[in-house]
Amino acid sequence: MSRFSDMKLRTKIAIGATLGAAALGGGGMLAFAYFTSTGTGTGNGTVGSASNWTVTAAAPTGGPLLPGSGTETVTYTVKNVSAGHQELNTTTAALTTDGTGIFDTISNKYVDTCLASWFTVTNTPPAATDVAGGNSVGGSLTITMTDAAANQNPCQGLSPQVTINAS
Repeated sequence: MSRFSDMKLRTKIAIGATLGAAALGGGGMLAFAYFTSTGTGTGNGTVGSASNWTVTAAAPTGGPLLPGSGTETVTYTVKNVSAGHQELNTTTAALTTDGTGIFDTISNKYVDTCLASWFTVTNTPPAATDVAGGNSVGGSLTITMTDAAANQNPCQGLSPQVTINAS
């Protein structure tokens, strides 16, 4: 082989190697090219609401109620019907009245001649507490009938209703 041919061959090899390296080097750089960016997103949760308490009263014990004599005791439970915790602050209890007479649970009507002022309701509420979902706490109340200086016959045989409120 002549010196000129040998040199041509070496030039071709050198050019081919240089182009190959450039292609590989350039291709390698393209493989590692990328952009950077930032982004944000939002999500949300839903907060439930408080549920009403369920108050259940047991049948009265003691009694009967007579003018100036006898006491009936009613125990009751206050249940948190929600799935979450709720704070029970207190309960109140009072005769169900139309402003004058009592509500009789036997006849399911107000009896204005049997005065609400002739009765006393004393509530013993449960202590203020955090009540877990599905749990209950208990309280009690007593009902007495005062001896008024009047004919209290209209109250005979009636069953005064007591309303218990929980908050």
